[in-house]
Amino acid sequence: STRLSLMLSLSRCASRAAVQRAAARAIHSSKRAVMTSSACAPNAKSTKWSVSSVQSFEQRRYAQQGRKYQKVSAAQCADPPFATALIYNQSKHASSSVLADLRAVWGSKIRVFQTLEAGNQALAGVDGTIFIAPKSWGDMKHFAMRLDAACTEDPSLNAHRKNGDVVFMPGWSAFAESSEAAIAVTELGLVWPGTEPLASQRLEKIGFKQICEKVGAPTPPFIVLADEGTSKKLNDPKVKEEVVKEYISRILAMKSSEPGLIKSIHGGGGKGTAHLNNPSDLEQVQAAVEKVLNEMGRSDGIYYEQKVNQKGDGRFFQLELEVDGTDVALGGRFVWFNSRLQKVVEIGLSDENVTQFMPQALYQKARIWSSDIAKMGGNNTRATMEALVFTNEKGECEMSFIECNRRPQVENEALALLQQDSSGNRRYTFAELIMRAAGYPAPDFKPAPGIGCVLHARWLHGDPDHQGNIAYKPGNVKGMRGPRLDWVVSELLSPGEISFTADPQLGKAVLVAKDWKQMCERACEYFELRTPDIQGPPSTYAETMYNLFSSKGFQEGRVASNETFAALEIPPYPSRNFNAILVEQLTPLLVKGYRPGEGVDPERWPTKTVCANVAAIALGLQQSSPDETMFTKYARGDASLEDYLMDLRGKLDTQGGAWVTVAPRDTCQQGNDSESAGINSISRRNAEMWAEKAGCVGYETGGAQFQAGLIRNFDPATVLRLGLPYNMPCHSLQRSQYVNGLAELPSSTRVPLFTSTALLVTRHYRREPGKEVPWFPYNFHAGNYFCDGYSPQDETTTELLEAGCTPLPVWVFSPRFKLTDLAAWTQRQITIWEKAGRQLHQVRIKNPGQGVDWTVDNVWAHVQTIRKEFQARGLLEPIIYIHNHDFNGLGAHVGRGLFQRGQAEGYRNLVIDCAYRKNGTHNDNTAMLSALTLTPAQKDALDEYNHLQQVIEQVLTRFDSRTSQMTPWDSDWAGGTEGSDIRICKEYGLDPREINNAKEVASEVFPLERAVTPFSEYKLRLGIGILIEPEIQPKTAGAVLDFIEKGGRLKVGGDVLVGLKRWETLIPKPPIVDKLLANMADELSSALESQSKIVGPADLPKHFSNAQRFTALGFQSKGLEYIRHKGEGKDLTPFLMCSHVLHRQPRTLPPNSRITILFEGEMKEVIFEGFGKAPNGDVTMYYNYAGERIVCAYPDPDAVVAAGKGSGPEKADPANAGHYGTVVPGELLSYLVKVGDILQEGKPMCVLESMKMEVKISVPARLNGMEVKRLPLKGRTATEQGTMLSPGDLVLEASAK
Repeated sequence: STRLSLMLSLSRCASRAAVQRAAARAIHSSKRAVMTSSACAPNAKSTKWSVSSVQSFEQRRYAQQGRKYQKVSAAQCADPPFATALIYNQSKHASSSVLADLRAVWGSKIRVFQTLEAGNQALAGVDGTIFIAPKSWGDMKHFAMRLDAACTEDPSLNAHRKNGDVVFMPGWSAFAESSEAAIAVTELGLVWPGTEPLASQRLEKIGFKQICEKVGAPTPPFIVLADEGTSKKLNDPKVKEEVVKEYISRILAMKSSEPGLIKSIHGGGGKGTAHLNNPSDLEQVQAAVEKVLNEMGRSDGIYYEQKVNQKGDGRFFQLELEVDGTDVALGGRFVWFNSRLQKVVEIGLSDENVTQFMPQALYQKARIWSSDIAKMGGNNTRATMEALVFTNEKGECEMSFIECNRRPQVENEALALLQQDSSGNRRYTFAELIMRAAGYPAPDFKPAPGIGCVLHARWLHGDPDHQGNIAYKPGNVKGMRGPRLDWVVSELLSPGEISFTADPQLGKAVLVAKDWKQMCERACEYFELRTPDIQGPPSTYAETMYNLFSSKGFQEGRVASNETFAALEIPPYPSRNFNAILVEQLTPLLVKGYRPGEGVDPERWPTKTVCANVAAIALGLQQSSPDETMFTKYARGDASLEDYLMDLRGKLDTQGGAWVTVAPRDTCQQGNDSESAGINSISRRNAEMWAEKAGCVGYETGGAQFQAGLIRNFDPATVLRLGLPYNMPCHSLQRSQYVNGLAELPSSTRVPLFTSTALLVTRHYRREPGKEVPWFPYNFHAGNYFCDGYSPQDETTTELLEAGCTPLPVWVFSPRFKLTDLAAWTQRQITIWEKAGRQLHQVRIKNPGQGVDWTVDNVWAHVQTIRKEFQARGLLEPIIYIHNHDFNGLGAHVGRGLFQRGQAEGYRNLVIDCAYRKNGTHNDNTAMLSALTLTPAQKDALDEYNHLQQVIEQVLTRFDSRTSQMTPWDSDWAGGTEGSDIRICKEYGLDPREINNAKEVASEVFPLERAVTPFSEYKLRLGIGILIEPEIQPKTAGAVLDFIEKGGRLKVGGDVLVGLKRWETLIPKPPIVDKLLANMADELSSALESQSKIVGPADLPKHFSNAQRFTALGFQSKGLEYIRHKGEGKDLTPFLMCSHVLHRQPRTLPPNSRITILFEGEMKEVIFEGFGKAPNGDVTMYYNYAGERIVCAYPDPDAVVAAGKGSGPEKADPANAGHYGTVVPGELLSYLVKVGDILQEGKPMCVLESMKMEVKISVPARLNGMEVKRLPLKGRTATEQGTMLSPGDLVLEASAK
């Protein structure tokens, strides 16, 4: 009674520690023995406490209950109950979790010390450290010495310890649940906040199951192999062998074949647990027993437990219910783990949402059972009851309790965030643990509003397999990258070296959602956008997690806890990390340079001055802030589409019209071999900053920018995102059913493609999904085709509207298309929008070239036709966009005249495309905009925009074709082909001056109208086919007609033949087209068959991100090839932000150059310190990234060229009649014949990919009847490119039979 009175009289701060010390003294009597390392370490022999020791701890507990503390939460307690908290945890992640909780609640009011091994780095934010020897965790004698030393150095710590004002935050599972550890900590004058020793013994795994039986809670059948406290010396081989034999005999004596588990009560996190699929199999039993003994190093507390649901399908969901004393917290936490029972995902569900996995009645029973178990066990603090929920062989839902974790877990937030106190504060579990240590009763919590599901996601660094085993990878954690997400309420990452001995877990993220469905959606978005920044090899973990949450089975709640990875698609390779980009991508670029030039002067590298100017412009624009507009508000979701359109109409009225900039998308397509992707970002910034100030209302992207960029190993999805302006719409060119490529896509592919596109744009603007998408693509069809109610343009416009986009229907201009057809087309577009529940406001007229018919009068007649149809439907005046190229300098003046005509007739809604002054390909904006009412400030902004854009495009000098003479002044051919025409002529060995005539001949024979993609591609290939066919002489329309009438074939791709067959244009098809198709019936049939090989959503791996789906669906086989290249580190996307580096001459980048690298959506800056030479002759490069120097080496290409001179495909010998040399350049896809075959004239011989299309090469007459002797080339495989061919390369060798 005297002792109890003394305990009750102790002050609040000192009482618990003093009582604990008194209890310890009672236990150890007058000896006052300090616990040795063997007695209190997790692997040590357990001690059964005497009755007196139990009574002492019981007295302490009653004394605490006798104190009258307020029933408040930690967050409601202004001052911490203890002055100092000492974290004793070898896991950096777990220590971070404790620290985060304490700082969130009490900030700097509580001192926090961290225990860690000597040589390791302390967490940021701790007040002090106690260093211990490596691998000495659990050795309390050693810890006592280190604690005494720390107290000597820190008087405050010493004083707090003497006053019982230091709370000890215990470490890993076995230690935190150890009754020996509790006494040892108390002996050191520290406050133990965990479970009381008596309760800990009662609730350990075996005791827990016995309590379950007493309270009537279901638990799997079990047998005890060894009680706690009966451990034997396993370091003695003979003793260990005896123990193994004893346990084997006990298990075999069960005479059961029911699968089960052998467990140690001292284990956790998968450690100390072994699967035993057949307890009657001697070998299996021995392996399982030895695994547990080896992992734990002790033989006591071992038991066998039968697995649940073995008569059913063996599947189960693991449920965890948290108790605070005997109070059961709101909600249930469900856990998914790998085959080694290591937790991977924990998800908390509110009381209402647990029905996702179990009936509400069973859940409520589980809560009652959990409370009863806690009461009988004497639980005094935070603990977790674990149970398995399953459907038995009768189809009934059952559950079985399996164990009690007698400690808070790092995943506690999955339930904590479902609750809040009376003041609206969330629950902080580790802080609540300290409150309970001080004697505060468990507070009352209520459900948190709007939160029904909480995901605790673990961050690991490694590659999972289908069992969920992770091959961990080394690295240094720098932080997190990716955009902040409002619903990620907690994100914790431990910087520094990844540990494989303590805890490979890097950190965690906690996501909140209203329900399961929203949680899965947010988890997908999180794992796609946010990733750890790790210096070291990349891993597939984030992609695997994305695949898990995006899988249909998981989203529907059908993936059980014990089959997390079984049916999951595992990525074949990890995403690239930053170091890999420097070593494997940047280094080769700096040494070898970008692709060969394809302009008039392909060796004309941009000068040092040009590169320096572009670098300076990029930096200046990056540091500038563009003006916010109504479009900015609309894109963010702060204004409606109607608000934006009303604002746009006001701007047009004030200025008398407006303009859209086509630089660099179209200027570089025509003038620089479609090299706009590499300068898209800097040009878009220029448009945002200066063009918008000068009355510009749109920025053009897409089309060949995506397609050509893809071929050059730029990610189309990234190019798209980099082209989305902050303050004006992005207008992407879309080719109806061809979308962004050249393959005709069915609706089943287009619809998910448009959904992916919409999601890319929505996420870029951080706009809520489900709203209208701020995406304004130009949707055109080359032939304005409409027949018998079918129009591919109308179909795709409808699909875009359904995806939430705002497409601009486009009429392709041609004097051969009638105005009556335009009127009918306009009516159809208005109706399409009405059926979608929306109103059409904007349309576009597209002239893909120029031509002598592009006059003010002709264009105005089109404008008036469209206006008339809008008026007839009672709609607002349409906003009409107009596009043309400029081959003769008159285009800008036609545009100026249109503005003036419209203003004179009261119509001010024209928006005409143009580019900077003297661009050489499109309307000169200074000439055209002179018809608008612009302020002096706008005119100054226009000058600034023009100057900067002209300098930016000078970096593309090696691809410059603007000075070529290929396109005549009066051409109506599509602009944007001169650069590619030069490249194609080089590939085929043709004179570029012959190209235009070939195209005109092709247009005359095959009058597809108009020459815009894909028709322009068809005509170009037909023209090339005419040029390279020796039997067509002279190269005139008449000669071509005669050649075809006599059965001639043209070397063109299958896509061209399909296009000719369908003839989707308003112009009648001439008979010669069908004659050519009849001549090439085999090739046409094969091409039509290949049309059915379209890549659809079902063909894509589940781990594909939204961006990858966009690329694969939109660009088909080329898109899939790019995705593989990116995974292998062969893409150039990281360098889209540094065009002055990408396009400069190799090995000329000056020292101390800043390189901006695009990495996972973020810009990373690297300092290039210079080139060097390695002893072996390699070129060395030195980078500085984040203060760290990285040295890379690459073989000197000059030395490689000298050594490999003369390599490449063998050339065909013109004197050898059996040699076939290719006329068509490209990549060999496959042979269609094999060695020993007899060749037949006209039959397919091989397939090449040339000019972005497949071309079948047929057997020529001279090889008819010969036997195939040799096939010297290799075709394309799933992983390797086929042989690249130039004209004259040997394809096949045959000999006379």
